[in-house]
Amino acid sequence: MKAATLARLAVLIGTIFLVGCNAPHSEEAEKDNDAADPPPPVVVTATLAASKDAEKVDGVATVLNPDPLLQLDADIRSAMVSADFSRGQLARFRTSTLLSKQMLANAVKQEGVDASHLKLLQARLQQTWGDEAPFLSVDARQKLMAEISAGTRAIVRFDFPGLTGGKPNNVRVMALSGGTETNVDPIWVAPSGNLAMPGVSFFGLIPAGPGLRAGDRARVVADNPQQDPGVVIPNAAIVVYASQSWCYVESGPHKYERKLVSLEAPVEDGFLVRSGFAPGDHVVVRGASTLLAREAEPGSLDDDDDDGPSEPQSAKPKPAASASASNRATARNDTD
Repeated sequence: MKAATLARLAVLIGTIFLVGCNAPHSEEAEKDNDAADPPPPVVVTATLAASKDAEKVDGVATVLNPDPLLQLDADIRSAMVSADFSRGQLARFRTSTLLSKQMLANAVKQEGVDASHLKLLQARLQQTWGDEAPFLSVDARQKLMAEISAGTRAIVRFDFPGLTGGKPNNVRVMALSGGTETNVDPIWVAPSGNLAMPGVSFFGLIPAGPGLRAGDRARVVADNPQQDPGVVIPNAAIVVYASQSWCYVESGPHKYERKLVSLEAPVEDGFLVRSGFAPGDHVVVRGASTLLAREAEPGSLDDDDDDGPSEPQSAKPKPAASASASNRATARNDTD
């Protein structure tokens, strides 16, 4: 009888030992399953582009009288003819052996005078209209003078008192009497400012029309070159967390960074932001809520509706010995 009891006790101790050895392995297996990384969420991104809603600057435009330019162009043409003739005459005199030294000296003098006069007129053109004027070359000026003489083109000077530097973009003029906006193209920096209106001044070419002829004043508007146009964050990319608005920016393959989004400048398709984002960035427009849910710690995501923190989740109980093993142990104790 004692031998049978001792045998049963040995079997019971062995069973408990095996159950105790298997229990930690089961717990570790469950932890490994819980810690396994979930599959990457399915997201769709959109590429940000520079906004077209740039900050506007207003100014005053004056359509200039083209007569001084037409007269200067005529003087340059006349000086070119004189310079070419003097240069050719000097070349002929130098090859001739029948002319006196005095005539040759006079030809050299006249060639120098005519060349200097031509350079003076060309310098006056450049100083009056700027180094970037599109009609400094003879061919370009000939075409423009024909258009101005025909009344189809006009030169406009516009001044921006609120601009301190840079060349404005997308410049348009509108007659004071109203009407449609007319694009100014090309534009270039004026070599001198306007004493009556401190700021930055420019010249430009426009198609002539009613209210935009020599002597007319007009209103001019342009995009501020000193202001970053920013980008528009689509509405679909916005998620709300902790009373703030965010969006996810793709930082690498299957990697996304959450960035704060300002909602101070709503536009038609989203929100205009001027810092923190750049054209070419990829923002998540589908799947952002899934990324936010995976990023948030347990109990920290309250959908921005609760005033206080949510209740922390209760700890998961550790697995114990199986019920069948416990029952077998109990039955053996009862037998004893």
